[in-house]
Amino acid sequence: MTELAVSSTGTLDIEKFDMKNFFYTDSFLFRHLTIGEKAITVFEAAFAILLLVLFSPIMLFVAVSIKLSMGGKVLYSQTRVGKDGEKFSIYKFRTMIENAEAKTGAILATKNDPRITRLGRILRASHLDELPQLFNVLTGEMSFVGPRPERPEFVEIYEKEIAKYIRRREVKPGITGLAQICLPYDATASEKIQYDVYYIDQRHSILFNILISYYTAIKMVTFFRMIKN
Repeated sequence: MTELAVSSTGTLDIEKFDMKNFFYTDSFLFRHLTIGEKAITVFEAAFAILLLVLFSPIMLFVAVSIKLSMGGKVLYSQTRVGKDGEKFSIYKFRTMIENAEAKTGAILATKNDPRITRLGRILRASHLDELPQLFNVLTGEMSFVGPRPERPEFVEIYEKEIAKYIRRREVKPGITGLAQICLPYDATASEKIQYDVYYIDQRHSILFNILISYYTAIKMVTFFRMIKN
């Protein structure tokens, strides 16, 4: 079996194993399985409900923590671009000061963005801020795995300047994705697109989706171990 490499931060090192051979084995269990999009949507919605129940204590704790330490709104919504270019509202726990873009307009967050609060940095590093997106999965706007959805203002620019960026329209955006487990938080759109396109081409592999989900969980667990130590 191909050996998978993971760094001390839980990031999958994609260059240290042959993904093509790993996902294109002749074994029946590892073949690409095609499932109807409707069936996938129903399955993901059911799984989203289960996770919402399981994570409800954590979500309540995060909500209370935001309210006590930051004040203002607990959740925020933002317009993003989904499958076929359809726009939808994404939901996240608030990690920035209120009205963070009141003076600047739409700008990308950076690694040491001063608008991100202390609690917000923890939520982002642990990916707990993404939990409300289970509601987006429930409504069929997102999947568990896929390219991260981007804002319309940036999509318009990226589709003109970055080759193959428009291919992201072929699939639903995801809560997590290949680029998120292989690249650092501040990776550029040009760096992420090669991973997004690779995922789009291999998205029918159930094993591939499980692998991405697994390493997402590894990153979260690794973060909490670092905090504990």
